[in-house]
Amino acid sequence: MKIWKLASVAMKDGPSLIAADDILTAAVVKATSHDELSIDTESALFIYRNVRSNSSSLKPLVSAISSRVKRTRSWAVALKGLMLMHGFFLCKTTAAESIGRLPFDLSDFGEGNSRMSKSGGFNLFVRAYFAFLDRRSILFHDGNRHRYDEESSVMIRLVIIRKMQVIVDSLIRIKPIGEIMKMDLINEAMENVISEILEIYGWICRRIAEVLPNVHSKIGKTQADLALKIVTKSVSQGEELKKYFEFCRDLGVSNAKDIPDFVRIPEADVIHLDQLVRTEETENHQGEATETEIDLCEEEERETKSEFVCDLITLDDDDQEQPVSSPPKVDIPDLISF
Repeated sequence: MKIWKLASVAMKDGPSLIAADDILTAAVVKATSHDELSIDTESALFIYRNVRSNSSSLKPLVSAISSRVKRTRSWAVALKGLMLMHGFFLCKTTAAESIGRLPFDLSDFGEGNSRMSKSGGFNLFVRAYFAFLDRRSILFHDGNRHRYDEESSVMIRLVIIRKMQVIVDSLIRIKPIGEIMKMDLINEAMENVISEILEIYGWICRRIAEVLPNVHSKIGKTQADLALKIVTKSVSQGEELKKYFEFCRDLGVSNAKDIPDFVRIPEADVIHLDQLVRTEETENHQGEATETEIDLCEEEERETKSEFVCDLITLDDDDQEQPVSSPPKVDIPDLISF
C-alpha cells in the first residue's frame, strides 16, 4: 500500500516538477506535494533561507504557492501551501508583512465533496487554517498603517489588542477531528498553531498590562468600554486556551506538552473599568480610532464564530462517523504568564 501511494504521489507531482521554471518553483512543488503522510522539510527550509537572504524572492514564491493551491483538490497540497505561507511569518520574514490578503481563497475548500467523503475533517481543517492565516496576514499588513508603539494613543492600542484577540479566536478553531486525522502532517500543522498562540497571546497579555493603567476617566467612556470588553474577553479566551492546550497535549503535539501558567487580572481593575463605562461619555481625543473600528472588531469576531458553527454543521452531515469531540471544561484564570 505504501509503495502504491508513493507511486501515486510521483504521478501527481511529476508534471509540475517537470514544468517548474526554476529551482525555487520546484522547491514549492516538493514542499506542497500530494504526500499525506509527510512534508518535505528540506525544501521548506531552502525556501525560507532564500527569502531571508533575498527578500525580493518572496513575491514569486507567493505566486507559485498560490498557483499550486488554487487548482488543487487535495487537502494535503492545500494544507502544505498554507503551512508554507505561515512559515514566512513564523520565521520573522519582514517582507511577509507586505502580503496582505492572501492571493488565493480556500474558504470553501472541499465543500463540493460527497456527503460520505472521509476527507470532511481534513477539508474543515484547511478552511479553518485559511481563515486564521488570511486574517493574520491582513492585520499585520494593516499594522504598517496603525503600528502599536508608545506614541500610539490609548484607543489605537486598545483596538489593536482587540483585533489580536480575534486572531486568537480564529487559531483555536483549528482542530483535527477524529482518529483518522492523527498523523504527522496534521501534528506539524498544530505545532505551528501552538507556536502562534504562544506568541500572539503572550503579546496580548503584555500589552493589556501596559495599557490598563492608562485607562482612566479622562480618556472617555468609549475607550473604557473597549478596555472592559478586552478584559472580559481575556477571561473567556483564557479558559478556551487552557482546554485547547489540553486537547493538543492529548493529541501528542510536541510544543503543547507544558501548559503555560495563567494569572488573573486584579478584580479591582475590572471594577474600575466597569465604573468608567457607567459614567457619562466624554469627547474622544482628535485623531484617535473611531467607534467604527471597534464595531469592525466585533463584526470580525461574529464572523469567525459563524464560520466555525456552519463548518461543524456541514461536517456533521458529511461524515456521521467522525463526531466533534470537545475536551472537558476546566475553570482557569485568564492571562498567560511568561
